[in-house]
Amino acid sequence: MKSKALNFFPQLLFDEKERVLFNPILRKRFKNRPEERVRLRWIDYLIHQTDIKKSRIGFEAPVEIRNKENSLRADIIIYDKKLHPQILVECKSSSVALSEETGKQAARYNTSIGASSICLTNGVADLWFKIENDSVIESEQPIKEVRPFSDLPLDSKWWADRGFYSADSSNEFTNRMETICRYFYGEFIDWPLRFLDFNTPFLPFNLNHYYKVASLDESSKLAISFLRTHTDKSLLAAILNLDGMNTGFLVIDLEMLFERAAGSATIYKTREQISIDAHKHIPLFEQNFNSSVIENLPNFLIRLFD
Repeated sequence: MKSKALNFFPQLLFDEKERVLFNPILRKRFKNRPEERVRLRWIDYLIHQTDIKKSRIGFEAPVEIRNKENSLRADIIIYDKKLHPQILVECKSSSVALSEETGKQAARYNTSIGASSICLTNGVADLWFKIENDSVIESEQPIKEVRPFSDLPLDSKWWADRGFYSADSSNEFTNRMETICRYFYGEFIDWPLRFLDFNTPFLPFNLNHYYKVASLDESSKLAISFLRTHTDKSLLAAILNLDGMNTGFLVIDLEMLFERAAGSATIYKTREQISIDAHKHIPLFEQNFNSSVIENLPNFLIRLFD
């Protein structure tokens, strides 16, 4: 089934130019690694959409495996109200397909933990199992949700804390960005969500972040993201991929676009940079929010690459 964590994101901080992850329960920073991102997205889901208290969520509990010299660590353990292990959540990178082997690994962990339910997740899909008479059986999710995602009070600070734009901007700008991000990264735009890691030393910004990937035709895709830089700039980044190769990068300064300033966008191609007045082409900050602009954003952006 589609992962319950799909529309949630980890909190981000900057260590100089590098993004690091922040665990709101442990109050610690972690390296920006794939499995850690999935784990913290799941934590965000538990905190915001369920009635499970933070005190009932455990991390990296040591697990003794028979015939193993060293103990392993379980990603997340959810305890019941009597603090008995209830659910074991094993997190994999979003690039790892959930399989029978990953299920066997979680079942081995659970022989030591003794939870009644197991969840395997890669942040894209969840697989649920229950333990009955020492057998592992596929099941539905046992967690009770207290409200639908669309009703969650995810304010502008929530989105800024997760690196989608700078909080150090006007209220008018951040309120509009909250509306845009809620629509773009929520349940309305059904394009695949990916965390993309770029090795682009020719760019002045680190563009690694969560992207929605729109297919333009059989051979071309456009990855689109809203992100904050280490210098507190709010950007829209779009990467054009043709036949599996990234052929162009578009970077738009969102506050300049909001103010209708000249030269708000730059196209980066091989040995070439092109400056563009993005407000003449992209009606993102019209007076009233228009969801059709978000839905048709790939069509507006692709024209800038021509």
